Amino acid sequence: MNRLKKTLRIGLAVLAATQLTACSKTVQWEEEVPLNTGETIWVKRTVKYTYQGGAGNPLDMAYRPDGDGVTEFDWQGKHYSFDRHAGVFLLAISPQGHPVFVAEADAGRWDAANYYKCTIPFYVQFVPDATGRNWTWPPKIEPWLYHLESNLLLNKPKPDQDKRRYTVEERKAANYPGLVQSPSRQKVDITHTGDLCKPKEK
Repeated sequence: MNRLKKTLRIGLAVLAATQLTACSKTVQWEEEVPLNTGETIWVKRTVKYTYQGGAGNPLDMAYRPDGDGVTEFDWQGKHYSFDRHAGVFLLAISPQGHPVFVAEADAGRWDAANYYKCTIPFYVQFVPDATGRNWTWPPKIEPWLYHLESNLLLNKPKPDQDKRRYTVEERKAANYPGLVQSPSRQKVDITHTGDLCKPKEK
C-alpha cells in the first residue's frame, strides 16, 4: 500500500511539473541599440510568459509576461545582465564609461516598492557593480542623461510572434504608438513629474 501511494505521489508530481511547463513560454529577441557614444550594439532580451488571468479580470486567461525578464549585452569586453522589473526604456554610457539603464520611477510602481523619493525629473538610473549583474541607483538621475531619447523596445513581443530581431528602424516603428501616448518615455524629459511629486490637493 505504501509503495502504491509513493508511486501515485511521484506520478502526480511529474504531472504537475508537466502542466506548469506547458503553461509557460520563453521568448527571446535581439535589439539594435544606438548608444549616446555614437556606437551601436545588439542587446539580447529574454521574457518568460505564463498562462494567467488579467489584473482586472482573473477569468481573462492569456499568456502574460512575468515581469521584464532579462536584458543582456556586452560592452568593452564585459558582459552585463539586468533583471529588475522596472520598465527600462534607455541604455546609455556614462561619462565615466559604464553603462546605465533609465526607467520612469513609477513604472510598475517601482518607486513604492523601493522607497524611492520624489525627484524631478521622476526617473531612476540603474548603475552596475563590478560584476555587471547587480544594479543600484543614486537618489536621482544625473544631468548628463537629460534629453537622451529612448533606444529600447517598450512592448514585449508576444509568444506567438516569429520576429526575433529588431533593427533601429523596426524598434522605432513598434514603439511609435506607445510613445505618442507617453512623452516621458520618448526621451528623458527634465519636467517629468510623478504622482509622488505632485502637490497635494487641499
